[in-house]
Amino acid sequence: MLKARGTWVWWADAFLFLALVTCFPSAVWSQNNDPAAKEEIQPDPAERDPAAAAKLTAVRLKVPLPITGTVDTDIKQSLQKLLSRLTDKDQRPVVILEMEADDQGQTQGSEFERSLAIARFLTSKEATRLKTVAFLKGPIEGHAVLVPLACEQIVMHPDAELGKAGIDEASISTTMRQAYEEIAGFRNVLPPTLALGMLDPSLEIYRVNDRRFVDGEEYAKLKAEGQVATSEKLVPRGQMGLFTANQLRQDLQLISHLSENYRQLAALLEIPENQITQDLGLNRNWKAARFIMDGEISNRMVQRTSLSMQDAVTNGMNFLLIELKSQGGDPVACENMVNFLLGLPDTVHTVALITQEATSNASLIALACDEIAIAPEAKLGGPGSYTYTPQGRADLEDYLAKISTEANRSWSVWGAMNDPDLKVFRYDRPGTTLVKYLSEREAADMPQAGEWKQGAEVTQPDQPLQLSGTKALDWGVADAPASSVSDVTRRYGLPDELAVPKPNWAQQFIEILASPSLAMFCLFIGVIAMISEFKAPGVGVPGFVAIMCFGLFFWSRFLNGTAGWLEALLIVGGLFFILLEVLVLPGFGIFGLGGGMMFITGIVLAMQTFIWPSTDYELDQVPYSLATVLVLFSGMIAAALFAKHVLPRTPFLNQTMLDAPDDEAMEEIRRRETIVDLSHLVGNTGHALTALRPSGKAKIGHEIVSVTSDGDMIESGDKIVVVEVRGNYAIVRAAS
Repeated sequence: MLKARGTWVWWADAFLFLALVTCFPSAVWSQNNDPAAKEEIQPDPAERDPAAAAKLTAVRLKVPLPITGTVDTDIKQSLQKLLSRLTDKDQRPVVILEMEADDQGQTQGSEFERSLAIARFLTSKEATRLKTVAFLKGPIEGHAVLVPLACEQIVMHPDAELGKAGIDEASISTTMRQAYEEIAGFRNVLPPTLALGMLDPSLEIYRVNDRRFVDGEEYAKLKAEGQVATSEKLVPRGQMGLFTANQLRQDLQLISHLSENYRQLAALLEIPENQITQDLGLNRNWKAARFIMDGEISNRMVQRTSLSMQDAVTNGMNFLLIELKSQGGDPVACENMVNFLLGLPDTVHTVALITQEATSNASLIALACDEIAIAPEAKLGGPGSYTYTPQGRADLEDYLAKISTEANRSWSVWGAMNDPDLKVFRYDRPGTTLVKYLSEREAADMPQAGEWKQGAEVTQPDQPLQLSGTKALDWGVADAPASSVSDVTRRYGLPDELAVPKPNWAQQFIEILASPSLAMFCLFIGVIAMISEFKAPGVGVPGFVAIMCFGLFFWSRFLNGTAGWLEALLIVGGLFFILLEVLVLPGFGIFGLGGGMMFITGIVLAMQTFIWPSTDYELDQVPYSLATVLVLFSGMIAAALFAKHVLPRTPFLNQTMLDAPDDEAMEEIRRRETIVDLSHLVGNTGHALTALRPSGKAKIGHEIVSVTSDGDMIESGDKIVVVEVRGNYAIVRAAS
């Protein structure tokens, strides 16, 4: 029994071993192919493709006016491209169609067929997956009116107007009437009768019993039937209806909202600002260029970058990617860069890419870009190379409040990144998911400020605000996640790598001129030439060289952004007073001293962007300014040595100045200046300038003197010789 039992145990162990050998690979294979298991080990979609993980909630799309050329096909292709990105699970994204006059203020001239093509697409079955909102930022006339009629919602700027749809037509055809009636009737945001009143001047439109809009014929019928309690003529016969935003919103209650800008619109639509894709330019033919701002922000860097950007825009680039890796720097340079970016045409889209850090005032450059893409671990704001003074913080706050509308961003967070004393709080709008991070000053300035509830402070006492990339995205301060250039380019359908434009010869020349070493050299040579000119007065070679050198110095400082009208006036005024002292009022007086001070002050201010240093950054710049003064005095000393020891021994140049007389010559000059002494003329010959009977004038050598003949009459022009000198006249006789 024991043997049989042992046999069974052996067979059981063998079977178990075979089962394990057979099933284990299957189990492993099964685990590797289990969808659930795959789901567990796959990375987060955001890690695979941050751009793909970005939630598409709303898109801004600009409709160029007038609607001519390929505008209709471009708009339709843009919307079709957007539709192709949607999956079945996606909610309807909001498409904000921004309409505004062109740069010349033209609002008319839209073609009927092209405008109708856009309107038909917006009302098509295909477009039902989009929620369309027309945002009218100014007067809209002509057949462009069809586009807002085809949208689900109309939001207008308070100064906007809508109407006069038939202003470009000599006559209104039946096809046009049917089209306007069809499009307006589909959405019914504006009643079809009112739309016809905007188109056809032969109609008169009435509002009856507050909410009903009828033409003149129907109005007469209703009145005859006694169905008119109240009425108002909105459009007289012979005119086309043109309605202001306030009329449509408050009087007629036909449009949903008024909005002054994009930020208000986002709040009205209850969409967080950072979830509105800033004009993906779905129909754009992007021409992109990449720029790198790496290191301390200086006037030279800003000048170089802005010149390259301007050149790129001139050559047709409409997409500027700025890689920002900086801890800040010169506040004036940062402000100049912000102003430059905000001043670019609306057709140019700017994107700031922050993969490492943009701290201190470097963060302000990102503020001025249309879009901010940031890596999750990157740092935005906080301590950096520059710390603002208390007065500087106040000025910065006013500046940010001023540009925030143009930048389409709240300014408080950006101010707190550079101001440790600025308190920022979380504000919630009850009943919505909207959140803002604002200072109390900005919150009080918001429209419908009472609808927002202040929450906890998000800033730390005495510490400038610093956000990680993840938090910046959560707060809506940044717009999109991106860890590399390719993350941004994929988002816009651009090549993975964008080339950095190479500077042309003109930019390279300007770059050389902006070099501080060249500026110092020009200043040094200019001082030497100026003093040499003073040693030999007159408009000569040294004066010309001095003017050229000072001109190049000032130009290089102007290109570097540190010199302006004040510095120019100080330098030119100083030179003028020095020349006045040297040439007109000799002596060491107020003009010479004052002129010298003005000249030195102008030179020093041209080397810096501040008057008196008050921050660590400005203190770091002081040695450069002192070096300028040292160069000035070095030039003066070198000029003195050059004029005394080198110039007199230099061929040709020694003719540009007079030798100083020695002691014997000085004694002779003094003797001649005390009395009229003609004794040196004895024995010299000359000729009579007048007839000598016996007195007259004669020229002896280079001198014209009074002479008297010793007896004979001498005719004018005869040769004479001086035989004696008596007092202040010479005795002459005819020379044989």
